[in-house]
Amino acid sequence: MKRGRLKIFTFFSQAQKRGQFNFVWIFAILAGGAILALAIYGAVQAGDGLRYGSDTEAAKSFSILTDPLQAGFSEGSFGKISFKQETRLFNDCLNDGRFGENELSVAMRSGVGNEWNLPGGATSIYNKYIFSNRENEGFDYYVFSKPFEFPYEVSDLIFLMDREYCFLNAPDVVAGEVLDLGIDNIVFDNCSSDSERVCFGGGSDCDSIVYGSCSGGCDSIYDEGVVSKPSGDLRYVGNLMWGAIFSESDVYECNVERLMYRVKSIAGVFSAKADLMDARDCGTNLRGDLIVWGSLAGNATSDDLVALKTVAESMDRNNNGELCKIW
Repeated sequence: MKRGRLKIFTFFSQAQKRGQFNFVWIFAILAGGAILALAIYGAVQAGDGLRYGSDTEAAKSFSILTDPLQAGFSEGSFGKISFKQETRLFNDCLNDGRFGENELSVAMRSGVGNEWNLPGGATSIYNKYIFSNRENEGFDYYVFSKPFEFPYEVSDLIFLMDREYCFLNAPDVVAGEVLDLGIDNIVFDNCSSDSERVCFGGGSDCDSIVYGSCSGGCDSIYDEGVVSKPSGDLRYVGNLMWGAIFSESDVYECNVERLMYRVKSIAGVFSAKADLMDARDCGTNLRGDLIVWGSLAGNATSDDLVALKTVAESMDRNNNGELCKIW
């Protein structure tokens, strides 16, 4: 009996030790796994923090890189900005009823943590008018600029693209501008399957259609008109045609309203200049026109552009006929 009891006890004791042995290993594995998970989480969090910082800096750098591309009221300029990693570039246009701003933010693709993080901190740009889709993606971004006059010099317009565009039936004046600037992501007629198709004057299988409506005193019928997209029609004058082609509706309308506020502000400056010219015996008859013009432009949207263009052209003729010109 004693021997049997001893055997039972010994067996139980060994079984208990085996249980303790296995539990220690299980605990070690669980604890080690938890520590490893925390380490990975910490690394991912640190990596995400670094990515946020680098994405924020990338947005600032992108803004700075567009500085030399501003036309400076020349015929325009073109450049290509490339990233080593696939990048999402967000362009948010904010209109506060005054000068407003474009906010640029960047998210870079990564193999660590989430494939795409939320974008880094936004860079606010108050003195540029950047026309594009709100969300853009790729390694390469194509940027060109054109001046905007209405009727005086207002600002440079910056156009941002992340893909190839194919222009169908483009008039010579449009094709000439593209070729003169060397915009290599815009091709003519021979469209690839993944290119954005822009048709001039109508067509089929088009992503957007540009309808010119200028008649009389125009360099081209496309000096004013409408860009028709599935999301709606965008009215334009002059170089705003490019913005209407390359922008989402919200970004386009916001930038146009920002521009019109700038037109109004410049009109106020010129009105004060007219007073100064009067005091120096070099009067002008445009002061009253400028006050009315500023009021019209300050409340304008893209729907008003074509009508305002007629007023702007009349003011420009009057200014050119003055002995002392305001602009």
